[in-house]
Amino acid sequence: MRQLIATEWVSLNGIFDSGSFEQWFNPYHSDSRAKYIQDCIHNCDVMLYGRNTYQMLYPYWSSFKENEMGVAEKLNKVKKYVVSADLKDAPWENTTIINDNIINTIAGIKKEQGGDILLQGSGVLLASLLKAGLVDELKLLVHPHITTNGKALFTDDVNTGLELNSMQQLDKGVITSSYKPVK
Repeated sequence: MRQLIATEWVSLNGIFDSGSFEQWFNPYHSDSRAKYIQDCIHNCDVMLYGRNTYQMLYPYWSSFKENEMGVAEKLNKVKKYVVSADLKDAPWENTTIINDNIINTIAGIKKEQGGDILLQGSGVLLASLLKAGLVDELKLLVHPHITTNGKALFTDDVNTGLELNSMQQLDKGVITSSYKPVK
């Protein structure tokens, strides 16, 4: 059975909006952070996205052909699912649209043989999957920056207990933390 792992990049106060990366994400770049992100991507067999994250990532990553940043090849070739009620076309190589029975479909994908499913970004989808009990691990990449400029990761009504699995400090004060939902 596959594990569903969600990885989220956030500011100290939970902003995860890519529109404000210049403020809270980009200044904290380091080789250790890049390796952490690469490892998360390389350790999965399936990528799962909400529509907004998919539409943000597809044009950028699909244009790369030389394994840029050590992950372009993986992102372009890996099996991808995008959850969307209104998306009609998913042109990124190896992508399937999930547009109905979302929770049951993702539960079915988890039951398949294979490696981990990685959910990146996609805050609304993450909230739904946490509520449904489908998330096996939540990994946070926390940047030591406070901002109110951008969208908060958890805005929906989410009430889930978590247990700390591991924690590590990277360069420039960035912290990785891994949590398992309390069952």
